[in-house]
Amino acid sequence: MSVTDTTVAVARTASDLADRLLERPRVVLGALVLAQLGTTAALAIAATHNGWVYFQGGDQIGLTTTGWLVGRLELPPTVSSYLWPFSLAPITWATGPTYVQALPPLVLLQVLVLAPIALFCVYGIATHIGGRLLGYWAGAAWVAAPFVAIPLFVDRYQERWIDQFLPQALGLTAMADFPSMVAVLAAALFVVRSLPGERVTDAALAGVLAGAAGGLKPPNYLFLAGALAAYALARRWREGAVFTAIVGASVVVLAFWKIRGLGALPVLALEETRLALSSVSPLALDLNLERYFDMSFEHWRSQMNELREFFWSPRLAQWAPIAGLLAVVRIRRHAIAALLAGWLAAFLVVKGFSPRASIESNTFWRLLMPAWPAYLLLLASVPLLVPTFPRRLGARLDAPPRAPVRRRWVGLAAALALAVPLAATATATRVEPPDVPAIVQSFETGTTMLTPVDTTLELHAETADRSVRLRWQENSAWRASVFYRVYRTPTPGSDLQCVTEGGVAWNCYFLGALIGTTRDGTWTDNAPVRGATYRIGVATNWLDDPAQGDVFAFSPPVESP
Repeated sequence: MSVTDTTVAVARTASDLADRLLERPRVVLGALVLAQLGTTAALAIAATHNGWVYFQGGDQIGLTTTGWLVGRLELPPTVSSYLWPFSLAPITWATGPTYVQALPPLVLLQVLVLAPIALFCVYGIATHIGGRLLGYWAGAAWVAAPFVAIPLFVDRYQERWIDQFLPQALGLTAMADFPSMVAVLAAALFVVRSLPGERVTDAALAGVLAGAAGGLKPPNYLFLAGALAAYALARRWREGAVFTAIVGASVVVLAFWKIRGLGALPVLALEETRLALSSVSPLALDLNLERYFDMSFEHWRSQMNELREFFWSPRLAQWAPIAGLLAVVRIRRHAIAALLAGWLAAFLVVKGFSPRASIESNTFWRLLMPAWPAYLLLLASVPLLVPTFPRRLGARLDAPPRAPVRRRWVGLAAALALAVPLAATATATRVEPPDVPAIVQSFETGTTMLTPVDTTLELHAETADRSVRLRWQENSAWRASVFYRVYRTPTPGSDLQCVTEGGVAWNCYFLGALIGTTRDGTWTDNAPVRGATYRIGVATNWLDDPAQGDVFAFSPPVESP
């Protein structure tokens, strides 16, 4: 057999295999889901962790505390956005107030439910670009890309990628980044489904999902740059109007959440300058846009230099999405090209140019997580640039037919993402002293963290030989190894100072000074202060290192005998 005959035979075999796979999407997608679960499990075992605790940014403590409080219809200062705390609330009903307790059901929910949904969304969008074959290819790339990227980084960076980024990217933490990426991806799918026209319910569901993404993290509203560009290019004015109106409703819910819990919108905040947590300067209206749009071209250039330092081929990483965009345009999917380009570009400009995004410190990847699906879909589309390839695929480039989503599903999604949080926010009672279920830690960096007071952590104080002996009942429900930090007020009196912000939000700042760290359930203070207040803080971290990590729960206070 000649080389030509062999080549023809291989091509026919590949074509027959492709046709058989086209008829069995459930088999292919099922295999991809199993591969996704297997690779995530392998990463969960290989990455450095402490029980269920992997590396996460620290916001998980305040987010879970807020969720626990709103689950009790108590409204704390609403520093975070609204939807992730409301999503965490039902979990805290069963587990308790801390993120460590909530991690097992939360991680299982993200890995077993949200991760497959993300995979199906990538597949669905890709099928609208280049049919089921491209959907299979994009789905496989979605599963493999986090792990294929590992050897493309230099050795000294791989640990940061594996231990610090991938657990967040695969849903192994209590942060809002992974679910918000899934929400943006789902919104993109229904935007694409609504582009052919007469698909108002799909556009409505896209609006609900895009609004939910913004409710999880407000920067996700950047996705609108791509969605509105797609509707404009496709001239789907009615679908675009419905999408925009529903997203606008989520902005109203977010604004109400902020005003109810802070007394003002942060972007139009009545700024208060606090001196030693005791005096307040006159109030002034400040349009604080730099908080949200702090962009620096020089910083972006430095990040590209860091990419060159740590990554195998920065030029390939930079030009691949542009090549993919040309491929999508080449096969006349202009509206989808606008969606992907606007989606990715908005996040790159606003988040990638922000000084907070650093490749070296590993924050760059997390801040841009909601845009990675757009990048991957463009990357997966690059093969469509091969000469004659789209023509040879023929009808295989066509998307499979999909029925419009039914109105009842739109209504259910809107109720969960908009109506329930709005009603709960309106009916919740603001948290006020003296009996506060959560207190605020302040750090030298200027950041604060809302932390629950766990009443099951009973603290007792006894005097013996001019010393104070503290003892407490250790909690076996923690899903990681923990250690305890012992705090004492430097002078007699309460260890809290409660102040208001915006006339409505009470913050009770913790004033206790750290006097020791232990893994035992006892501590002896050999230099006690008469009448001082003691409190125990429970802390952990992914390294199980007592020198690091944040306190995720406090005991109730106890006074020195």
